[in-house]
Amino acid sequence: MSGSDEALEKVDLLSPNILLVNAGGSDTDAVSLAERVIQRKPRTFVILLMQYMDLESYQLASAAGCHNIAPFPESAKELCGFVHRVFNTESDRITALDTNERATWSSKVITVYGAKGGLGKTTIAVNLALKLAEQKKKVAILDLDLLFGDVHIFMDVEPKETISDLMQEAFSNSIDSVRAFMTVHPSGVHILCAPKTPEYAETVSGDRIQSLLALLRSYYDYVIIDTAVNFSDPTLAALEASTTILFVTGLDVSVLKNSKVAMSILESLGQKKKVRVIINRAVEINSITIADVQRIVDAPILSRIPSDYMVAVAALNQGQPFVQSAPKAKLSLAIGDIAEKILTGTDHFDMQKLPARERRALMRRYKTREKAEKKARSRAQRG
Repeated sequence: MSGSDEALEKVDLLSPNILLVNAGGSDTDAVSLAERVIQRKPRTFVILLMQYMDLESYQLASAAGCHNIAPFPESAKELCGFVHRVFNTESDRITALDTNERATWSSKVITVYGAKGGLGKTTIAVNLALKLAEQKKKVAILDLDLLFGDVHIFMDVEPKETISDLMQEAFSNSIDSVRAFMTVHPSGVHILCAPKTPEYAETVSGDRIQSLLALLRSYYDYVIIDTAVNFSDPTLAALEASTTILFVTGLDVSVLKNSKVAMSILESLGQKKKVRVIINRAVEINSITIADVQRIVDAPILSRIPSDYMVAVAALNQGQPFVQSAPKAKLSLAIGDIAEKILTGTDHFDMQKLPARERRALMRRYKTREKAEKKARSRAQRG
């Protein structure tokens, strides 16, 4: 009898709540055992601990139906914390399935919207997803820019299936029926990519998006949606299902004009209360200030993301989001602040309501760090 067969017999006998499986880099036996337990004991929550986490191993485990995959923990405390989170999440999911309901109370749908192209909303969506995943959260990113979506380029993955392929299937209430069409990033983020060619955009309807988001919320802690500029039916469905709308704007007249119009539409749709404004590339080099943005869009300003063209472009060309490639860069710090507010439930924060002194200190934060980094580089070159 093999070790896997013996372990499976014990699982059949004991019916444990949680099973921890330790897998090496190419340990197909461990993945096979996990798959067999998932199929035979759906109420046993399988945790696959991988000593060598790489994309191929992760995709193999994911294809076997393993939902809870993590690198081997560095401490017992970290392992206990992960086991505790898995138990709570999976217990909620099983309860929801037993009662024919969906466990939507603990999950969040965050839609990143911009009223004009080129504002950096995809950059924000992708990097935010990775920052949330760093905290051991289950994160999915949905690319609803159906004509020109490029989340897969930012994350350097090549999807075999896309959202248009999923829409042509009658997906059931099982999350596995959707996950088969998703692409897994090495960070653990699951990506449902935009159609490969624009003509398939018509296969995606607003009604199907509503059903899809309800199902995704039953499994993922956070669903991040990157949208198109237009208010199409799928975009409207995403906005209505959102718990938070991150509204990206900038400090120039044309962007603010479009932002004001879009904000009026959101207000007429009854969605304005969900809006949190992000000012991207916020370099005050002209007469338009952040106070002007507050007055024009009339919504809370959650964050001001500084401009760093070199870091952003380098990350895109490398296919590695900057929160991974440049974790100490000012862009990464800004995204980290947004993620922290979302994680702690303080995303109602409004920068303009801070006292003037605190607001000025916040505005100087990234500039000060940038100057320090430049001085350090200069000293290194002289040395």
